[in-house]
This record gives sequence, C-alpha cells and structure tokens, in this order.
Amino acid sequence: MTEALVSTGSRVLDEIAGVIGTRAALEFGCAFRGERVYIPKDPAREPRIAEAIGEELARVLCDAMWSTHVSIPVRAVLHHAVKQLDDSGTMTRREIARHLKIREAQVYEILKRWREDEAQPRLF
Repeated sequence: MTEALVSTGSRVLDEIAGVIGTRAALEFGCAFRGERVYIPKDPAREPRIAEAIGEELARVLCDAMWSTHVSIPVRAVLHHAVKQLDDSGTMTRREIARHLKIREAQVYEILKRWREDEAQPRLF
C-alpha cells in the first residue's frame, strides 16, 4: 500500500514528497531545516541524506532529483513536525519543544494556529 500524499505547505517539500512520500520528506526537511541542500547523483556524496531518510529512499531521491539545489523551509517543516508529534501522543508538549529545540510557547502557538486553520471552513 502506498502512502497518501499530504500537502506540507511548502512547494519544495511537496515535490520531494512526490518522490519519497510525505513522512520521509518531512524527516528530510527536519534534518536540513533552513539549509540549501545539493542533491547529488550518488547519495554517498552527501551521507546526511541517508542518515535522515535511510539508504533506499536516499537512492530514490538522488535518482529523481540529482544535480538539484533545494532550500528547505524552516516554518513548514517545524509546523508539521509539531503537529505530527502532538498527534502521535508519545510526547508532552514540553518534550516536543525540547526535541525540536524550540520554546514550549512556540509549540502552543503552532498548535493553536493548526486548530484555527482546521476550524476555518474551506470555500473551494
């Protein structure tokens, strides 16, 4: 069964998700948050990619997007990471803040924004 693609709120991450899946794209984004990353033809040239998403997915990503520079957005990655960790129920909000190296107040602000966005009716 294939993973359903969910928009990450970032064009770059959505493009990466189309290649390796949403979860792996967000893991990649968390590992490279705020950086401009070169995708080499051979994943061994950038071992952090394989560390972030695993050898197999690193190969898939490099095969599909080699010779590309991508700028990983901070905000989209951070917001999705907070939402996923909170939804999983495995961490307290304090632990989420420590894990992501942000203030606990930011965790609450991000989750408040998510709730407001989900409550907003979609017109289209």
